[in-house]
Amino acid sequence: MHKTVAIVQARMGSTRLPGKMLRRLAGRPLIDHVLARLTASIQPKGPLDAIVLATSTAPDNDPLVDHVAKRWPEIVIVRGSEDDVLARFVTALRQIGATQFVRATGDCPLINTDAMAQMLTALETTGADVINYQPGYEYVDKGLEAVTAAALLRVAEDPQLTARDREHVTSLLYRHPDRYRVGYIASDPVLRRGDIRLTVDTADDLRFFETLLALLPGDPQHARLPDVVKVLDQHPEVIAINASSGRKSTRHERARLGYRCDGGAALGLGHVVGCLRLAKLLARELGWGSEFVVRDDPATVALVKQAGFAMEVLSADTPPERDIARLIHKAEESDWAGVVVNFCKDDLERYSESFGGLKTARVPLIFMDNPLPPSYRLGDLLLNALPHPDYAGYDPQAHPRCYDGLEYFILEDVFSSSQRGSGVPAATGTEFTSCRGGDAAPTTRKVAETVQRILVAMGGGDLANLTGLVIQGLAAAQFTGEVDVVLGAACPHRATVEKLLTSTGLRGAVAVNVTDMPARIRRADLGFSALGLTTYEMAGSGLPVGIIAGSELNAGVARQYAEKYRAADYLGHGAQVQPRDVAAWLRRMEADVDRRRAMSAAGKHIGARVAEIPGLVEAVIGQAVQCGVR
Repeated sequence: MHKTVAIVQARMGSTRLPGKMLRRLAGRPLIDHVLARLTASIQPKGPLDAIVLATSTAPDNDPLVDHVAKRWPEIVIVRGSEDDVLARFVTALRQIGATQFVRATGDCPLINTDAMAQMLTALETTGADVINYQPGYEYVDKGLEAVTAAALLRVAEDPQLTARDREHVTSLLYRHPDRYRVGYIASDPVLRRGDIRLTVDTADDLRFFETLLALLPGDPQHARLPDVVKVLDQHPEVIAINASSGRKSTRHERARLGYRCDGGAALGLGHVVGCLRLAKLLARELGWGSEFVVRDDPATVALVKQAGFAMEVLSADTPPERDIARLIHKAEESDWAGVVVNFCKDDLERYSESFGGLKTARVPLIFMDNPLPPSYRLGDLLLNALPHPDYAGYDPQAHPRCYDGLEYFILEDVFSSSQRGSGVPAATGTEFTSCRGGDAAPTTRKVAETVQRILVAMGGGDLANLTGLVIQGLAAAQFTGEVDVVLGAACPHRATVEKLLTSTGLRGAVAVNVTDMPARIRRADLGFSALGLTTYEMAGSGLPVGIIAGSELNAGVARQYAEKYRAADYLGHGAQVQPRDVAAWLRRMEADVDRRRAMSAAGKHIGARVAEIPGLVEAVIGQAVQCGVR
């Protein structure tokens, strides 16, 4: 028979909010909210046999101990080292004779007891040493995991245990899945949010909870987390109260990377999407987490929020030196193992004198795309998956860890039902596979004899309205098939494009900010793009593409891409291309099915070496991860 306990770690010595465990929240101390939710899960109502408060012997914790002893006499109180939290847990386990436990933190007043029960069930049924949420995402409900007592006792004697591990209790388990059996459950999707903070560390957090609890119907003790999220989405002004309080690593990841990228109407969203895909890939292959830092742009913020990652939003006018200084501080604050930077050419130039600050602070730096000299030399790893002009001074062969070419382009990801590297079947797990291996975009496509459907996707911003140019060209060619027009979230020409499509008499529709692009690519027979991630997605799925560049830089890249990979034709710079040019290219493609088949086959090189990327990243950063230091 398992003896299952919840161990609540809590102390009064918070640096940002001293005495927070006894701070009043909705009329009662913060610790009471935590204990009330947990005691409701004691058998027979729930899976717990007992609850333990694990605090330190520091005198400032005496009021906390006195309060719990008087208000909650059924709670077992264990006191130990102020800094060695792990030792407190070991003492508690031995004292109470538990075989498994739930670790809970005293600063999360809305503990998810539903998830707690699921974790304990998974712990018993899978044979894992520890169960937590799937790594990679940021979750509304933090500070909860299920662990076997035997595993934690092994951790306490592990020769690779660090002071940081003693502080965070279970971090070593996740860092060494080769020696500890780590399992995961899937969260309710609505709880994958990086913009909602349900932890008390600051005075703003207290204000947030005071406001939130007053909005919840009924007794907050019984509020379910999905319902809490629903209330917060109805009151975004409440979410904003503690948005600047910072983030804590959830500590159930082997490592966490910071991502610095931007997007918008002028830039498009390719830099952001590329980082999101890398983050998902590393989460599934390595169990690594992610935190994004972006400038204040609505489309960018919405994209990261939708993906479920933690995010910090910078002011749009933040200068480079202050930006880099914040990254360095975040690396320490959130325990980042390194920083991934994915910038446009202009920002790489503006930041060139500031990147050195990361190296001075010994924060590993990964550059993703745009190999602009001299900055690229500062990168510990360069993943340049995009075609580029021959920048003066850029030499991929001169960099010891430069991986250059569209073979490293990360296509839209698809997930299967297995978990790699955990050493135990996850209760509900996922594994990254390239779109070549899933349903989103098959490796080979049957190229139709006739062109019946055209996909027009000219990028997230499309300030020059190249979409309108293509529509006019299709009308000039008297195309009679379906036209699928996709506009990015940052495109300002929606009304103009919709009106134009109707007036030309073409059959089709306009969609904005779609989530099913792989399926749209699969259905199309021909594509138009302005050069960007969608261009390579089209090629990677075997869709022949006509490129109209939106800038001088992209014109050079597009020309080089079309010549090297042969999966697309370059029609020219948008300023010089006329509707008749679009019409002429379409007629040629319609008449030459062999040409379309050759272009389709050429796309097989896109993303062919993506499986190597996790190993490349781990080789650069992994040693520090294994040792528990950056």
